[in-house]
Amino acid sequence: MTNARRIALGSAAVLLVLLTLAPAVGAVEYRLQVANLFDTAFYSFVKPAELVDGASGPGLDRLTASIDQGQLPRGPMLWDRHPEQTPENVARAYGAKRVRAEVALGGDGDRLWDEIRWDGQPGEQTVWLVTPAARQPQRMLRVALKGTGPVRQFLPYRVTGGSAKVAAVTYPLNFLWFHEERGTAWDRYLSSKLDLGSGIAAVVAENFNRTFPDRVYLIVRHGAEPTTFKAILIWRTRHEDQEAPGDVDRAPVR
Repeated sequence: MTNARRIALGSAAVLLVLLTLAPAVGAVEYRLQVANLFDTAFYSFVKPAELVDGASGPGLDRLTASIDQGQLPRGPMLWDRHPEQTPENVARAYGAKRVRAEVALGGDGDRLWDEIRWDGQPGEQTVWLVTPAARQPQRMLRVALKGTGPVRQFLPYRVTGGSAKVAAVTYPLNFLWFHEERGTAWDRYLSSKLDLGSGIAAVVAENFNRTFPDRVYLIVRHGAEPTTFKAILIWRTRHEDQEAPGDVDRAPVR
């Protein structure tokens, strides 16, 4: 074998190794912004037509813009619940991967969103868990989500039979814990129920202890372009933990 042939073969081998190690697709930057509100503040912005499941509208746009601009009063906002990344085994159970993320919590100056920023691969998923530190309010009532389209409002439904997919669902917390331990939450249940067409969906974990708060899993699917996802979580105190009568589990009549 001549020296020229040896050099050519060696160069080809090095090139093959580099092509094998190089990622197929470059990393893309994504952001997730989360805000938590009492339901009364939410209803002060939206009109009845915007309470239809999956609806968008000017009230939802104004609410989102007021948080963007730091103009929403702090009183109706909840500062005891922030998004965080789940452990590796829980992420796998939701069909997701852990990523290296930067977190900036809201409440400093005019920044009202909790914001998470990370680089990821298109086509992959991440999952973020919101767990309240305080006991009230407990019930996660509604969620407004913005991915690749306009901000839309959803009422998380308890899962029943049927093939329709939705952007927000409710499962019992102990049911989700069971399938997290077995790594089957996504493959057996959520993949066939969640609509990730806009890139973001919510799973409400309804607490089996009614005096303790629900939890919320936000699942983000990475698109090909840098995207800022938004989630506004709307909370209410449950009937059984009311300190005074008068609250009703529906939107106010207007």
